[in-house]
This record gives sequence, C-alpha cells and structure tokens, in this order.
Amino acid sequence: MRLSRSTAIVAGVLACVVGGLAPSWLQERAIVTHDFESSAQEWSVAGDTGQSEPRFHATGGHPGGFISYEDEAVGETWYFRAPASLLRALRAAENGTLSYSLKQSAEIPGVLDDDIIIVGPAGRLSYRFRTSPGTEWTPLSVKLAAEAGWRWNWNAPATQEQIHRVLADATSLEIRGEYHTGPDEGGLDNVVLRSGG
Repeated sequence: MRLSRSTAIVAGVLACVVGGLAPSWLQERAIVTHDFESSAQEWSVAGDTGQSEPRFHATGGHPGGFISYEDEAVGETWYFRAPASLLRALRAAENGTLSYSLKQSAEIPGVLDDDIIIVGPAGRLSYRFRTSPGTEWTPLSVKLAAEAGWRWNWNAPATQEQIHRVLADATSLEIRGEYHTGPDEGGLDNVVLRSGG
C-alpha cells in the first residue's frame, strides 16, 4: 500500500521520536510548504538566457510530484526562483530553517557556486553546502541564522542583523539547480520554510 506524502512524513517523524532521534526542526512550525503535488506552485527558473518556467512532474518526486529544469548549456549557473508567497514568509522564518530536496542528472564533479541566494534592498545573503546533491533525492537544510555560516554581499560572514534586514524585505530567493558544466537537468522537491523554535 502506498502511503500519502503527509502520512509518510508523520510516520518518519514518529519513528525518529520513538528512537530518541527527534530532529531539531521538530519544535519549529512550517509556515510555507511547497511539495509540488499538483503544480509548480508559481516557482520559476533564473536560466542561462533569462527567466523560464520549470517542468512539472506529477510523479517521481520525494515522493509525489516535483519540478525540474534542463540546462541551456550556455555558461551561466541556473537557479530555481521562489514565488512571492515564500518571500513574504521569510520575515517570520528568521532563526528557523529552509529545507528542500534536490537531485541532478549526473555524478560529475561540479563547479563551485552559491547554493542559496537571498536578495533584498538591504543586501545579498548566500550559502554553500559542503556537498553537492547526487542523482538520487538529497535532502538539504540550513538555519536562517548567522551561526549557520551565511555570507554577506559575496565575501564577508553575515551578522544576525544583516540577515534580519534582508529577510524583512526580500525580493528574491534562489535555489541552485545546476552543479556541473555542460548539459544537465536538476530537480527540486519538498521546499519547507519553518519558523524559529
């Protein structure tokens, strides 16, 4: 019997709690959830040649549906771009977490670039994970706090005050979808924004 997405998530959390391994986000409240069950939920793509629409897949996600984009292979790193509904919620997510699942089309050593970029009138925040996603779904999560290692305007470590100001009036949030040069395809699923616990 195939479990629904919500049933599978609840079962996984309960298993962690019973086993004494409750995740740190358990005390946090989900304020935005994009699971791509029936649509692309207004996400777009900042592609090699401008803004594009991602492809929606009804199956093959982690679980259920997901969105993907195929690289135009003209040199720029492309990103999944969040809709306005998520941007409006960032203010309430300070000290909370942004989590999502990614997969890519090939196990090829990638180019170095920012994995998450959040921009607003107050400046630019960026974050890089230590590992790249593989060809299977890879869960990723980062705390929206200075202690996590965010960068400010490309180079400097971000302070909590800088993070606060950007999140309070964010105009763009992008999640990296491209991890190596040449033709490739990236998939995104399970985007969840949680408030601080």
